[in-house]
Amino acid sequence: MSPKNQNGWFQWLGATLPIWCLVVSIEPVLAADLTLLSIEELMQVRVVSATKQAQPWADTAAAVFVITADDIRRSGVTHIMEALRLAPGVQVARIDSSRWAITIRGFNGRFANKLLVMIDGRSVYTPAFSGVYWEIQDMPLDNIERIEIVRGPGGSLWGANAVNGVINIITKLARDTQGGMVSVTAGNEDRAIVEARYGGKLGDTAQYRVYGRYADQDGFISRNGQDAEDDWNLQRGGFRLDWQPTTRDNVTVSGDVYDGDLHQNMVIPTLTSPYTELLLDDAKANGRSVQARWEHQNSSTEQIALQLYYQQEKRSDLMQQSELETFDVDFQHSFKLGERQAIVWGLDYRRYQDHFGSAVLGGGFSPDAQTTQLFSLFAQDQVALTERLQLTLGARVEHNDYTGWEWQPNLRLLWQLSDVQRVWGAVSRAVRTPSRAEEDSWTNVTTVSPSPETGGLPAIVALVGDGRFEAEQLTAYEIGYRTWLNKDFSFDFTVFYNDYDHLLSMEQGTPLLGTLFASYLVFPLYFRNFFSDDNYGAEMAVDWRPLEKWRLQLAYSYLWSRPEQQGWSPLNQISLLSSWEIKNDLEFDTWFYYIDRLNSLSTLSQLGIVSVDPYLNLTLRLAWRPRKDLELSLTGANLLDKSHLEYVQEAYTFPVEVQRSIYGQVKWSF
Repeated sequence: MSPKNQNGWFQWLGATLPIWCLVVSIEPVLAADLTLLSIEELMQVRVVSATKQAQPWADTAAAVFVITADDIRRSGVTHIMEALRLAPGVQVARIDSSRWAITIRGFNGRFANKLLVMIDGRSVYTPAFSGVYWEIQDMPLDNIERIEIVRGPGGSLWGANAVNGVINIITKLARDTQGGMVSVTAGNEDRAIVEARYGGKLGDTAQYRVYGRYADQDGFISRNGQDAEDDWNLQRGGFRLDWQPTTRDNVTVSGDVYDGDLHQNMVIPTLTSPYTELLLDDAKANGRSVQARWEHQNSSTEQIALQLYYQQEKRSDLMQQSELETFDVDFQHSFKLGERQAIVWGLDYRRYQDHFGSAVLGGGFSPDAQTTQLFSLFAQDQVALTERLQLTLGARVEHNDYTGWEWQPNLRLLWQLSDVQRVWGAVSRAVRTPSRAEEDSWTNVTTVSPSPETGGLPAIVALVGDGRFEAEQLTAYEIGYRTWLNKDFSFDFTVFYNDYDHLLSMEQGTPLLGTLFASYLVFPLYFRNFFSDDNYGAEMAVDWRPLEKWRLQLAYSYLWSRPEQQGWSPLNQISLLSSWEIKNDLEFDTWFYYIDRLNSLSTLSQLGIVSVDPYLNLTLRLAWRPRKDLELSLTGANLLDKSHLEYVQEAYTFPVEVQRSIYGQVKWSF
């Protein structure tokens, strides 16, 4: 980031901070050290993402999985995206060194568009193309308290695009990060990752932290063993302030700024033989955000919360030159009605303002700048029908500028079979609203070589949004069972059936004659909703401590899709993490995960369908703490093969392989 941009950021922050401090806070969730809890106690940990209210994990009528801070540390991962592999139902695949394909319960891709991702309740979903730029979500792992993953629809609480699931990354309270911490990681693939953090107090009622992270990642290799040169680096810095002005109020304000250089290979269409060209895209991304929340406890059974955030994102690559500003304000009120009902309701307003420049690949957006708004109202009622039977009814009504009014209802039932057993079922409806790309964009994706069918001319295939794309719809049916037989064992099992309607399809339009430096045809493909689909599956999570110092965590996922959709997600996934504390100061961790075969959908490129073979990965981590304030660790990842392919991007496809990596880490707290 240039000094000019940095100065602009600090000036803007300094001017607005007093205003934000008047309204602020992130819910003061879970301050306990989860590493000290038994599995029985973990089942009572309070989660917020499934119901928008703090509720015991065991009593949540949804497929919820929590990745704790200790899980992240013991898995040996260096990027938050890798940690998501620990959860059942979540598919994580690296496209190249910086790009990822991540989804829940199918329909994966570079811009998997049925997954809502949040950081402390702030959405990082990209409305320009539908999806998440995961490479810019790379954040300090030591700041994360836990990751709550809700598999299945969350639209009645969180709104459009929470179709197949919700991922909420929850950061630590400032009071839990007091003092200093410096971490340095270096290896053959993770060339350098440096994190620094310092936390302190402001009087008796306020705590703060400031932090920074720099990550420099080596590139991967192409399928012929050549250096893909897709290395990247990202710098991020930020702060968090927690304030308790009274015993009934909590206030938080947080912000961050990032800047990255992302080298990404793209095979782009051309009008001359061989009609494709490989380019190394020097993509750049930077942005900033400020988030604030005020929470007031009216009584032991009633509270209100007001949250606001602003974020600005800029991106420059071959596909787009873009700038997006998002402003969101959210109000929530929860209370008990009598002895049997717990009600939560709220209002939300979100405003997007975008601007797109010219794209190297041709095409663009019309208009090139636009402001859109989103209004919504939700309500949910949890009713205790009996001492052991709980009914949840909820719905969200939402208005967007593309399809107008949408509604997303939700019905859930939880039955306490015994003190240590729960059965639950749910029927939900969720929608995925159009993105800017589907509404009014033109994108050239591939070239058809000259043939008699094209009149001897090359032809460009273009994706065109003409304002006729409607919301995608899902009706989901889920049944789950969970039990914790004793303090050392838990079992969680879910089966589901998803019925999709009005899914994205393409309608071929009338060919057009274009002229640039030579004549060519254009085959337009218009975004439509002619496609319906379904899938079903099962997910299992087992947590077992056979010995006091040894913990095993198993996650298994089965997902059946129709043959034409099986390229998006594998049939079977398995993750097994073994955490062994050899001595009080010595840890040894082993992590296996297996991914079944898939045929990546690269039908918009001239490569056609590229098969991705099944692969088994092994990660080993050895950590030693010679002192309480110092940890030394050595980790080896992808140890079972020299390199392997994990995913192939749908368009502009250039397959690259993930390599074996070894890295060491030094972490000092003071």
